[in-house]
Amino acid sequence: MAYSLTIGLRHLRSKKRSTVSLITVIAVAGVALGVGSLLAVLSITTGFQDAFRDKVLGVNAHVLVLKYGLDFEEYRDVVAMSEAMEEVSGAAPFIINEMMLAKGDRIGGVLVKGVDPDRMPAVLDLPDQMVAGTLDGLRAEGAAPPLSPEDVAGDLLEDDDDLDRYLLELSNEDERLDPAPSADPADPADLDHAAMEALRDQIAATGGQAPVVVDAGAGDDEAAEWDPLWHLQGPDGTRDELAGDGDTDDDDVIVPLPDVAVPTLEEMQEALAELEEGEGLPGDDEERAAFAEEDAERAEDGVDVATLPGIVVGITLARNLGLEVGDRVSVISPLAGLDTSMWAPNARTPRSREFRVIGIFEAGFQEYDSRLVYVDLYEAQSFFDQGDTVTGVEMRLHDITLAREVAGRIERELGGGRFHTMDWQELNRNLFTALEIQKVMLSLVTASIMVVAALVVIATLIILVLEKKREIAILKAMGAKDSSVLAIFMVQGIIIGAVGTFFGLLTGGGAVLYLATYKFPLDPKVYLIDHLPVRISAQEFLITSVVAFVICTLATLIPSWWAARLLPADGVRYE
Repeated sequence: MAYSLTIGLRHLRSKKRSTVSLITVIAVAGVALGVGSLLAVLSITTGFQDAFRDKVLGVNAHVLVLKYGLDFEEYRDVVAMSEAMEEVSGAAPFIINEMMLAKGDRIGGVLVKGVDPDRMPAVLDLPDQMVAGTLDGLRAEGAAPPLSPEDVAGDLLEDDDDLDRYLLELSNEDERLDPAPSADPADPADLDHAAMEALRDQIAATGGQAPVVVDAGAGDDEAAEWDPLWHLQGPDGTRDELAGDGDTDDDDVIVPLPDVAVPTLEEMQEALAELEEGEGLPGDDEERAAFAEEDAERAEDGVDVATLPGIVVGITLARNLGLEVGDRVSVISPLAGLDTSMWAPNARTPRSREFRVIGIFEAGFQEYDSRLVYVDLYEAQSFFDQGDTVTGVEMRLHDITLAREVAGRIERELGGGRFHTMDWQELNRNLFTALEIQKVMLSLVTASIMVVAALVVIATLIILVLEKKREIAILKAMGAKDSSVLAIFMVQGIIIGAVGTFFGLLTGGGAVLYLATYKFPLDPKVYLIDHLPVRISAQEFLITSVVAFVICTLATLIPSWWAARLLPADGVRYE
């Protein structure tokens, strides 16, 4: 076998036959081109898969728990159950809906996602994606989940009898302050509706604030605690002559205090003008001017922007609408109120709510950066008018490969039915399936270059066999075995494949390293990300090397086997 290697190397670097040497160089270059191209394709397609997975999982959790319908009220129990599982690192409720976001005359469609600011960092990468502003202030101090529609309906005064009972309770101060057991409530049919109507008018005159009824016979000290806008006055205009037994008399009426100084409209306008110019404020002129300027920036159209609920928007959306941190925007639900517009004479116009931009994030994925916005969960529940319900519960796992197993276990524990779960692969099945198909197809197309290179190797060895027929015949006449002749040409083919693979890995690896370092830019509107993602891994290098070696080895077998089967007489017959 030693002489097989020596003869094979001598054939490859033959100086007498320049054609053979040239074909050998072409074969090596073809293998190198195929290896380098396959390595680049595998690295780029794998980079796309990893980039999309990271971007998607930065915005979406590993497992989602959903419920058919709009009454997912048990989300707190689901969160507690999920967090008790050792595979789960965090769980949080969310609510999401399609809305429109407007600033001035600019408007765009968005997905409004309500999140719990306290639980969200354990599930999403939003804190790490912030490029401007902060998440502080996303939830207002003292915020609480809204009442469910059923609770709200139970608290409403749905007819005149309920309103009469309510007004009667307001008119009897002693009974309201002393919740002692009393007789059955009066029948609404027995009420003095004329008195109730008068009391309604008085309440409406004060902006809906009911007057406080005080004992008319109280002394001066107690009288000082009367409501500043109302007191009881007898028919002769004096307080001392009022009968004060704790109840109001029929001849007592409710009137405004006569001694309250109410400024005129002109006086109030002058005072407001002075405040706008900074006059009448403490400090020197410079401090007053700064205060007035700050107040003007902070309030728009009479609304204090600092008191508006917070919203976090994507960087592409911020560019499209010209948004900056601190801007005032409107979230519009275009369908709210339209469901009753055909039969309700006073149907509502599309519902909207104003928010203050407190931060801008960059997820690196065009679909999210241009459409997704975050608000507080309680604000979203209130705005969507769904009460204390959510769209679902999302959770993050320590190991994403266990997502399908954990999702199935949670669904079994919830009993199925209206509850169902989705893992991250199922949620984004179309995207990742398309990426996998793209990777396979591109790899096959690129591998065809190596097949062409293998054909060049076959042609090279066939030419060598034809040129070395005489030498092969002499070797076999001297007693060389067929396996030795086979080894001579196998060595040549393997060397061509090995050298070509080495240079292919060198050039392909250099190209991949260059793309990974300098980040070739892409149009995010087309490719969803802004640069060409590349992943350099030993696995891709190993796969490429093995594929190239196998193809070159198989290509070498055909001419080598033909050379080994050559008879000595055939080799010298025409010499």
